[in-house]
This record gives sequence, structure tokens and C-alpha cells, in this order.
Amino acid sequence: SVPPQPPPSPQPPTTPNIDRALLAGVSVAVAHACYSASGATLAMGDDTWVCLTIANSSDWTSSSQLGYRRMAFEAKMDEFAKMEIDGSWESHDYTVDTLTTSLGVSSGEELYLHVESEGKFSYQKRYRTTLGDTAVTFPMNVAIINVEMGEVTGITWDYGCFNCDESECTKNTYNYKGGTHSDGTEAECYVEDSSCSSKKCNMVVYVVWSGTDVNGNYLLSQQKRLSNFQLGDVKIKY
Repeated sequence: SVPPQPPPSPQPPTTPNIDRALLAGVSVAVAHACYSASGATLAMGDDTWVCLTIANSSDWTSSSQLGYRRMAFEAKMDEFAKMEIDGSWESHDYTVDTLTTSLGVSSGEELYLHVESEGKFSYQKRYRTTLGDTAVTFPMNVAIINVEMGEVTGITWDYGCFNCDESECTKNTYNYKGGTHSDGTEAECYVEDSSCSSKKCNMVVYVVWSGTDVNGNYLLSQQKRLSNFQLGDVKIKY
């Protein structure tokens, strides 16, 4: 599919507006480390940055309505990584949620997320939304950072109904103009908020790398993405 374009106006700032209460055991750095390409070519084990941006709208062309938080995580190239946002799911009606409060989101409104690294962006995904009359959460995400000879070339998502029935799985890919991605045929599992808890539905993003490093070595962490497993082979614990 066509790679996503960076978010249009308003451009994210070069320094993050971060509520530190949202961070669970992670390092914080200036968001510029993720938003702008450093020109680095990476080898296995090199330090790098991955940024997670959470917004209250999928439309980055509407500055009057957009609120967001960007969190920068230090990672090592080709090491399977987990980013978990503490306080991202604390209540069914958003009343005590650190994340929703910081973004000014009211009960029933949507939250979106995307991943950035070395100036490359993933498409957006919903985190909390309403399907029909049912409030739901998409708690688990797997980002694949694609690399060619050590240069990050794009970020994709690993999709699939790995741990749910088809009735609890739906499309979840969005562009930066408030619409669904035209090639967004991928679907993934959601959890009804009535069945959620902070332990089960906190936002979790796993990161793997795919491709080759600067020395031409094939990256191995992509073997851990969920689509490599058949349903029933792995029990997913949020």
C-alpha cells in the first residue's frame, strides 16, 4: 500500500508536551528524535528512538479541534520492544483516566494513535471509540519498522483477528485527514469497555523491525509479530 504522508498542519512541535504520569518505566527524549530523520544508518543493537503519538482526532488538518501527546521511547535496533502507557484506561466513562483527561476527551469520544521513527510515520489506528452503541477499546498494537540497509523506510501495522471471534474484529486504519485509509482492509480485535480493566485495556504497542541493517544482516525481531502465529498457537495476554 502507499506509505502514509506525515501529518499535515498543524505540525507537531520539536519538543514534546508530555504528561509524565502517562509514562510507565520508559525514557523520555525530545520528540524531534522521532519526527525528523537523523540520516543515521543503523546496525543491530544500535540505540534509536520510537515515538508514540496519541490524538483526540484523526484529522490533523483541523488545528482548532486537535489535541495530542507525544511520548519518546529509547529502543535498540532489532530488539523486540513493548511500550505500555500507564493510565490510558482507567474507567468506562473516562472520568478518572489520565490520558483522556489530559487530552480533554469526554466519554464516547475517540482516541487515535500512530508510531514514528526516523522521520517515518505509520497510519493511524483507533484506541478508544464507539461501534454502534457499544464503547470499545483496541488495546494491543504491533508496529513493524521497515528498514533497508540500516535506513528506516516506513512503519506498518501487524493486523489480524488473533485472539477474538470475527464478531469482535473490525477494520482500523486511518489517514491524517479524518478518513479511513483507502487500502484499509486489515482488521483487528477490540474489547468492549464493559469487559475492560486497566490491566486488560491499557494501551500497549509492541515494536519489531523488518529488513536489513547497515551491514546487510537480516533483522530477526519481525519473527515475533503475531501474524507469524496461527490462532490457537499463542495465547495473547494484554
